[in-house]
Amino acid sequence: MKRDGNTGSPNGHGGVTIGGPLPANLRGGLLEALFDPLRRGPSGGTGPRTRVDLHLHSRASTDTGSWFLNRAVMPESYTDPADAYATAKRRGMDFVALTDHNTISGALEIAHHPDVVIGVEVTAELPEDRTPLHVLVWGVSESDWAEMDALRRNVYELVDYVERAGLPHALAHPLHRVGQDLTPEHLERCLLLFSAWEGRNGARPEIGNEVACRIARSARREYLEKLGDKHGIVPRATGPLALTGGSDDHGLLDVATAWTETPPAAGVPELLGHLLAGRTTPAGSHGSSEKLAHAVGTLLVRHHLDAGIPGVPPALRDLACDLVGAARPAVDAAAAKAAGRAPDPASLGAEVMARIRADRRLVRRYRRLGATDAPARHRRLSLVTDWLHSELIATALGPGGGLPGAWGRRLEALVGAAAVAAPRLLAARYMEDERRFARGVERSFFGGDLMAPGPVRALMLTDTVDELNGVAGTMRRLADYAARRPGCGIEVVTCGAGGATPGLRRLSAVTDVEVPAYGDRAWRVGVPALPELAALVEEREVDVIHAATPGPMGLAGLLVARLLGRRFVATHHTELARYVGELTGDRLAAELTGRAVRWFYGQAERVYAPTRAAGRALLDEGIDPRRIYIFGRGVDLELFRPERRSRLTRRRLGGADGTVILYVGRLSAEKGLPLLAEAFRRAAASRPDLTLALVGEGPGRPEIERALAGTRHRFLGPLRGEALAAAYASADVFCLPSSTETFGQVVQEAGASGMPAVVLDRGAARESVEDRITGLVVPAGDADALAEALGRLADDPALRAALGGAARRAAAARRSWDEVFDELLAGYARLGGPRPGDPLTQRAPA
Repeated sequence: MKRDGNTGSPNGHGGVTIGGPLPANLRGGLLEALFDPLRRGPSGGTGPRTRVDLHLHSRASTDTGSWFLNRAVMPESYTDPADAYATAKRRGMDFVALTDHNTISGALEIAHHPDVVIGVEVTAELPEDRTPLHVLVWGVSESDWAEMDALRRNVYELVDYVERAGLPHALAHPLHRVGQDLTPEHLERCLLLFSAWEGRNGARPEIGNEVACRIARSARREYLEKLGDKHGIVPRATGPLALTGGSDDHGLLDVATAWTETPPAAGVPELLGHLLAGRTTPAGSHGSSEKLAHAVGTLLVRHHLDAGIPGVPPALRDLACDLVGAARPAVDAAAAKAAGRAPDPASLGAEVMARIRADRRLVRRYRRLGATDAPARHRRLSLVTDWLHSELIATALGPGGGLPGAWGRRLEALVGAAAVAAPRLLAARYMEDERRFARGVERSFFGGDLMAPGPVRALMLTDTVDELNGVAGTMRRLADYAARRPGCGIEVVTCGAGGATPGLRRLSAVTDVEVPAYGDRAWRVGVPALPELAALVEEREVDVIHAATPGPMGLAGLLVARLLGRRFVATHHTELARYVGELTGDRLAAELTGRAVRWFYGQAERVYAPTRAAGRALLDEGIDPRRIYIFGRGVDLELFRPERRSRLTRRRLGGADGTVILYVGRLSAEKGLPLLAEAFRRAAASRPDLTLALVGEGPGRPEIERALAGTRHRFLGPLRGEALAAAYASADVFCLPSSTETFGQVVQEAGASGMPAVVLDRGAARESVEDRITGLVVPAGDADALAEALGRLADDPALRAALGGAARRAAAARRSWDEVFDELLAGYARLGGPRPGDPLTQRAPA
């Protein structure tokens, strides 16, 4: 073999690592071949194709190469070779090839079948830097394996041997990093060393398989010759590489879900001849995080079943065996009891089994799914694990009192829920890293401009969408924006019951919790299942997770963003700490809330504030000013306009014969309603035709009713859409007495309706009013000043008209909702740079 003497240096030939383009003289061959239909493929014969899963493991795969599995004394597979054979045949394979890690012992157990191919997955090394590679070899005899085992520390010598012996072979999962990161130089050597690559690995993500195929198919003779000169290696292929496929199954779940097709083969020798000649086509499914999670989970369950799980009820153990396809282990009840491993009827495991039996819908769905093929088995596993995760979260967070014993059970359930979700979440992160790496490889080989980038994809997570508040209103408008602009890249996601609509997705709630301190037991927010949210992020290929609220949805979004390496941003909508202080009067509760909020927003790459006042509040909380951005609000000038004024609505407001002061918002103390009630009572004392109309609902209504007793007032309840717009236009003065607002959307809506507003000089609503131009601004907490301002506007219709006209013109000058959302999406695109945890690095060619 011709090899350059300087191959031990990673920079010795001017190669580049992932992220940097190949030198132009080497990229040319690949770029020219990119859209060339020429590829090595099947030839000869027009009859039925022969199928064989060329990458399949059994319990003989004990030389894992995994430090974790070796330390845990666990094999990579618990599959009996006979079970692997029977499953592959049942799922349509004409031949069965076992390729255990660094052993042929599993294949020898079934070698008496005439359609068995004895194979092996060899862990070999590039001697330059000891980078490990996995090499699949088929048609191996015991003497062949003895020779190969002695040579596998040097992949060049290994390949020399298998070629001399006439053994078909291929580089397994070319873009999978067995050990250290692969660089373009490593892959260039692999293009020269192998005449076949595994192009469809059933455990690897689609993009990794497709990029490997793209590179292999694009390797023309002239390009390989240039690489040979660069690395000092004689190319083994004279053109595009052959491609094989295999499931890479370790747990009997996905046997024969990916395979290789060849022209018809009457026996193993003819099949091996097709493989040697490269008459192969990969087929079947790619890997996914669900498949990987189930494979890992199955491995762990099988390990514990073999070791014996202390205290697990037999019925639950039997269910686990059914899920993973394991034989039920014999249990010596007397020995288990003596060892303290007998099931405890009060244990969490016994409780879980009782809940499963009680959930007849779950049992029916489980039975209907069956378990004959791979998709059905995955659906069963997902059904049970999702159900179990939800039940454990509900146990941990649901009602049940605060007794010390209950807290122990809650903690146990929370740990259990984390254990159930961990394989899915970790698998999702692992697969995302694999996808990023594959994209980096593609950029390095083909450049970054071959495919135009699509829009940034984002999820806006919110705990409130149906309620009557500013955040919910903004979320509904964003969902409408997304529905009107398919492909814009954003979707609003909430949690709980209700109908999904275009632009709005609802996740199922594993439980719901009361909003602390608000005193409104009817308002409960849903807690999402982390695996479901992670699956959505994967499905949508989300780039940015945006938390609109710091509740369960926002916290779940932060966790998923960290686990999957997505960008995380958040919006500061509400002064939660001040709200808690106003509602409870408890300084400690307010301080603890403030600390939690500071921590949450401290995790975000960007914190969007609706106003400068809200931004200054974030600065006061210690948030880095470089991460604070203004995300303003629009106003719907078509919906909110003076022309919607009507006599009928005015009569409903209670002001047919006088002046109507309007309040719109939550009926709660933190909104300043006690101050408004006192000011209104003082203003109305000398103005008997003055009416206060309140739109909204909330826990503070009884207190406000008592404070307004004996005055002209109306409670209209929640209003939306045209009914709300008519209420604005039919009133005379708008008042928002809150000092805790971060924006005050209702002030803009009132202004668009041609109505002057009275607001306090503290809080963000102040920024929507120009004092004595579009409304009046009064000192916070001053009931006399507020009463005077209300009385002044009630007594002067001309002043009301002038201020209201100016307010309408000011609203018309503001950006529309579509412009606001356009700017938000543009801001996502400007985040720029590699994502957190991106393994790709950039360095210039040496």
